Amino acid sequence: MTHRSHEIPQDDLRNLVRVVSACTLGLWAFAAGLLIGVFLFS
Repeated sequence: MTHRSHEIPQDDLRNLVRVVSACTLGLWAFAAGLLIGVFLFS
């Protein structure tokens, strides 16, 4: 088993992309909900 510290494993990269995209989607959903709430209740 060769140890390569300078290369990121593909699984870790996929997990990172998944986490980042989930966080981005969550932030967009939160912002959209906030805007809708402000427009509805102002």
